[in-house]
Amino acid sequence: MGRKHGMIRQWFAIALLAGLPAGGTAEENQGLSFKFGLSERIRNEYYNNITDMNKAKDDRTDYFRIRTSIWGQVRYAPVATVYLKLTNEFRKFMLDPKDRDFTWDEIVCDNLYLKLESPCKAASLTVGRQNLNYGEGFILLEGAPWDGSRTIYHDAVKLSVKRGKTAVDLLAIDNSRIDDRLPLMRGADLSDGKLKAQTPDQWMNDGQEKAFGAYVTTTALPRMKTEAYFIRKTEDPEPWINRGGPADRLDLNTLGARVQYTVSEKFSVTGEWAGQTGTQGAIDHKAFGGYTYATYCVDAASRSSISAGAICLSGDDPSTPDNEGWNPLFSRWPKWSELYIYAHLNEVIRGSTRVAYWTNIWAPYVAYTMQFTKKASLNGNFYLLKAFENRVIPGGGTGSGLNRGKEVQFWLRYAFNKNVSGHILLDQLVPGDFYAFPRTAGPFCRAELFINL
Repeated sequence: MGRKHGMIRQWFAIALLAGLPAGGTAEENQGLSFKFGLSERIRNEYYNNITDMNKAKDDRTDYFRIRTSIWGQVRYAPVATVYLKLTNEFRKFMLDPKDRDFTWDEIVCDNLYLKLESPCKAASLTVGRQNLNYGEGFILLEGAPWDGSRTIYHDAVKLSVKRGKTAVDLLAIDNSRIDDRLPLMRGADLSDGKLKAQTPDQWMNDGQEKAFGAYVTTTALPRMKTEAYFIRKTEDPEPWINRGGPADRLDLNTLGARVQYTVSEKFSVTGEWAGQTGTQGAIDHKAFGGYTYATYCVDAASRSSISAGAICLSGDDPSTPDNEGWNPLFSRWPKWSELYIYAHLNEVIRGSTRVAYWTNIWAPYVAYTMQFTKKASLNGNFYLLKAFENRVIPGGGTGSGLNRGKEVQFWLRYAFNKNVSGHILLDQLVPGDFYAFPRTAGPFCRAELFINL
């Protein structure tokens, strides 16, 4: 292991120092600065019945997720920054229907990019592996849904231009099915068989995904923040992952906007809606999606607030040759539910099963947030989950109804200090007739400690 650690340090240093100037006086290099950091995320997760909602099957799962990240940055102020982040996440299973062994998994290049800025910061160009997060992550956040929350990166180019209260980002994205573009460091099998390597390639996406588009943000109007976007995305599905889904390339256009309006000091309304058109071979794609909610500040002293709204993501009508199902683009992450992203694995979407594929859902909801102290807060959410179309069941058949169920969530968050925080999440779904008998409630529980140095 010592040799491996040495290789990691060497690779880390070489990548960071590759852009350093070959020489020069102190005056020429006076804008040079270095930053380094470390984060550790420790999670314990327990769940049961959340993929199939079937009480006749014992699928209780309990495991620890340990994610370690180190990062370094070299900056040539005010014009250039080189950033590198390395991440490993391994899991130790306590209860596991699949009887998986402990593995230290693999060290991946989580971020590696070069950012060039104009001296007045009116424009910047970022090239390489980077995180992209816009609005509330409704259409653009997650670039690798199949590796969970280990990474969210995109291989992308971003050109940003700012003028006054308006910013325009031009984006080009190229995300691969597996991480085969930058070096990986994997473990080796040990003689006792307890620590195993990550032997298969980790899925990152269903296939090759590419996109280009523009994202505009402005606060020019009083009390209003407006975001508008157009994204052209192509998906080349991988047959062995797609398992019976359409084999043709999907060409999809998404046009939408998000508006947040502050009515008063205590009341605000937010909405984001988008439409989609495209083709996949002989299949036409026409879909819509969005959400709207209002927030009222109940008590400014305790920072308590209540929100109410609705989510609406169109579903595919099986009686037509077209696809009317909402495509979540780059937002296959737990935006509304940590529990429910696993339920998508037990319904056929575009001919296959897909994790965190938000589609065919409409749901009114309410949420309440209370800040006990500067360090502690409690958040409770209730969702009444519905579907536009019946569930298509893996292996054949459809569900009997459009009631997905009722979901209740409670988050308790605590910040110990500026470097250490944690939370406890309790999430419970009571399934409806969208799922077949013998259905039962599915719990998801998580405790997390996060250290950022």
